[in-house]
Amino acid sequence: MTTFRIPTKQFRSIATPAGSASSKFGLFFTQASNISRDLLDWREVNPREINRRSSVYKAIVRTLSDEPERFHERNRGITIIADDLTYDDKRQEVILHLNDMKQHGVIDGAHTLDAIIEVQNLPQENESPSFVFIKTIIGIDADQIAEIAGGLNTSQAVDLKSLENLRHHFNTLQEVLAEQPYANSIAYKMNEDKPIDVREILYYLAVFDCGMNGYNEKKHPVALFGRKEGIVRKFSEQAGNPKEDDSFPILISKAPEILRLRDLIEKCALDRNVGRYKVGTNTRIRSKTNLKNRLMFLDEKVNGKIPLGWIMPMLAGFRANVLWNEPRKSFSWIVPIDELVDTCIDRLVPGIQEVHEQENSRPEYVGRNAIAWRICYGAVSNAILEWRLKEAQKK
Repeated sequence: MTTFRIPTKQFRSIATPAGSASSKFGLFFTQASNISRDLLDWREVNPREINRRSSVYKAIVRTLSDEPERFHERNRGITIIADDLTYDDKRQEVILHLNDMKQHGVIDGAHTLDAIIEVQNLPQENESPSFVFIKTIIGIDADQIAEIAGGLNTSQAVDLKSLENLRHHFNTLQEVLAEQPYANSIAYKMNEDKPIDVREILYYLAVFDCGMNGYNEKKHPVALFGRKEGIVRKFSEQAGNPKEDDSFPILISKAPEILRLRDLIEKCALDRNVGRYKVGTNTRIRSKTNLKNRLMFLDEKVNGKIPLGWIMPMLAGFRANVLWNEPRKSFSWIVPIDELVDTCIDRLVPGIQEVHEQENSRPEYVGRNAIAWRICYGAVSNAILEWRLKEAQKK
């Protein structure tokens, strides 16, 4: 258990409304100089990572440094969930006990806390006159922490992936990917400075959904393009209310192979004559900014970068190679992936290039074009038929 003693001359304990008698609130102001840097260790319950480059963070530091006497008026303070809360009248101290990092700590105001500690470390002639408002809560059920975090973090909307991480819904995915070289490069929280966003991973998995409410040879995941939050929302629904026919548990079991396939497609596409095609308004596939592009899931560097508007239809085309739910709650590949990519890539790339040109060289429009998705699915389907024919002839 960790104990924090925070000096304050005025403390208010507020009774909770009827029906919520298990929780208790304590409110007080304290000088910013009284805040312990040890509180920084108690931020696991907060859905965001600290972003010191953000304009909000810089504004907090600026107020603390330039107008400290106004700080308590301009900042909404720090919210702490604790195991126990008391006030020592004689010593005029609030006493907080925290004993579980998954349930206790700074649930809101981590940027304020970090900025205060940063300013404390600056050379100062006199003690800063800045005060910070502290709200403390005890008696909160563990399963309510994510909901409370979502409600409190409103100055910058907390994305759904961060709340899912707080609910531990990503645990299975983390376990499946634990042995992969990129496992520690995945960002599960807002402002986490890592190259892979977990929403992208869910996106790559979702296009392979062949379940009851998923996709088939006629229904393609075109509507998913550019809607990562919607994918996380669907993942959230399945994780929070599991059903027998849920697709994400099956998809997650194949995550390493699907992610490797995503990068393999990009690597093979770059072996073709694609350099002149645009990735964005001012860049092309082989522009200088795209040289030495790292394919995180293959752990390789390649000469160029294929736009997501190309990648997604091509990747989704390999859904034709999925044998779904045989055996139950699993899927397998009909044709070995490496062999199929080699066979398909010379059909996939020209089809995508044609749609790209029809869409005025706008790769994001390719990703929203249903024709691109159908072409890719058809190309993979035909390659599988040819493979099956060759296998039959061998017999």
